[in-house]
Amino acid sequence: MTRIGFRLALAYRSNIIMTCVTMVAQVFLLRMIWTAVYGARPVAAGLTLEALLAYLTLANLQAFATHTLVSRTVHQRIRTGTVFFDLARPVGYLRQMAAFQVGNTAGGLLLLAPVVPVVLLVGSITVPVNGPGYVITLVLGYVIAVQMALLISLIGFWTMETGAISLLYRLVSQFFAGTMVPLAFFPGFLGELAEVLPFKYMGYVPAAIYIGHISDISGPVVVELAWIAGLWGLLELTWSRAHRRVVIQGG
Repeated sequence: MTRIGFRLALAYRSNIIMTCVTMVAQVFLLRMIWTAVYGARPVAAGLTLEALLAYLTLANLQAFATHTLVSRTVHQRIRTGTVFFDLARPVGYLRQMAAFQVGNTAGGLLLLAPVVPVVLLVGSITVPVNGPGYVITLVLGYVIAVQMALLISLIGFWTMETGAISLLYRLVSQFFAGTMVPLAFFPGFLGELAEVLPFKYMGYVPAAIYIGHISDISGPVVVELAWIAGLWGLLELTWSRAHRRVVIQGG
């Protein structure tokens, strides 16, 4: 399954190229907008303009690298009935889909590598303040992202259609991950809501640790591990009910 996911990422290269072009354009536009917003102010919400641009560049690279395809794949296989073959295999379904996503991410990273210098050129980057802390929190955040994607996927066993749910999830997760606006700028209720949701660990927390806006990683790591344990338990519970709802259509 890992090998299949890896090969799928390399199969449609034109799509990956267009995605990379879009990412470069997005980073460039964010740089222009935030430079204009800052104006002559040296600092806003505890972030200098240089640190903010480095954060935005990194956050968008992370969003691309941790993008999950598994929800769309599961949705298609449920709709076509080919999920039957997945369920017939001796390896557990959740393990299959997690392995598929890891392989797909590895393939995407391979294609992303040549684009990184261009993104850094139009954006900005600084030397990491806490490199090991950044890597640890990013890997744990990726695990949370895969678990959330699997959870959304399982809804398809009840609804047969997860397109609208996946779109809503993508909008909410990207917003609260701080891809466009750092969570430090979120006002009042939005800031409090972002603190209790897991999405910030997919983007904001690793990038903020990289630029030094968050110095102590012990708290974020403990919370990430708690989210991973909780989501795994929820996945097991949901799957124990979902596999009883299988309806093979179109197969």
